[in-house]
Amino acid sequence: MKKTLLSLMSSFAVTLLMAQNCTPDGAFTDVGVYPDSATNLAVAYVGQAYSQTITVITPIDTCVQVLPFGPCTDVPIDSIVVESVTGLPPGFTIMAENFNDLNFQFPGGTTSCMIVQGTAQAGDEGTYPILVSGTSYATVAGLQQSQPYSVDYYFIEVVNPVGIEELDKLTFSISQNAPNPVKNYATITYNMPSYGNVSVQIRNILGEMVANEVISAQKGENTYQIDATSLSNGVYFYQFSLNNKVVTKKFIVNK
Repeated sequence: MKKTLLSLMSSFAVTLLMAQNCTPDGAFTDVGVYPDSATNLAVAYVGQAYSQTITVITPIDTCVQVLPFGPCTDVPIDSIVVESVTGLPPGFTIMAENFNDLNFQFPGGTTSCMIVQGTAQAGDEGTYPILVSGTSYATVAGLQQSQPYSVDYYFIEVVNPVGIEELDKLTFSISQNAPNPVKNYATITYNMPSYGNVSVQIRNILGEMVANEVISAQKGENTYQIDATSLSNGVYFYQFSLNNKVVTKKFIVNK
């Protein structure tokens, strides 16, 4: 009997360990889903394994208009259920921390996660809008009520690093920074047709300038380092200017 009990406990522990597909990002403490709409999901590169964790912090309650008049009433959230995720690139999958298959359930007042994984292939390049749909459940006046919801601001951009990083040696050209998203530092490779001074500006999504400098560059291939150690998570743009030519690209900071 004792041996059987130990065997069952061991089996349960292994099952529980296997079910933990992802780890929520402890940097987030406020209710919400992270990365948010401003940061979005990381870029996927053809031929490179992709893994994006989405942290879900479910509120413990919500304010509902129980009566047609007067203030709303705080009611406990039973759970948020993710029932459908569509639009992922070919071959990509999504799992939750404790669920391998839909429906994913996130009880009220808990922190959990989902994880998107896969490897894009040649021919998959493009932008993939993602639609997440499900149902939220709350107890109102002792009765469980449900409300459908959908999230449509996520997308995954699939790019091929071969070709976009090949710089034309006769023109002023800029590569996408690597890595992207950026945690602390990233490198941009750019090509100069001749020696000259290049203006580099970095702005946040509101258009506010966070870096501005003029650098001397040699003919041929040069590199520039983005220092994101003091930048908050979000979407940014870097702009390189040489004479009358301006090149702007987007990058993401995700720590």
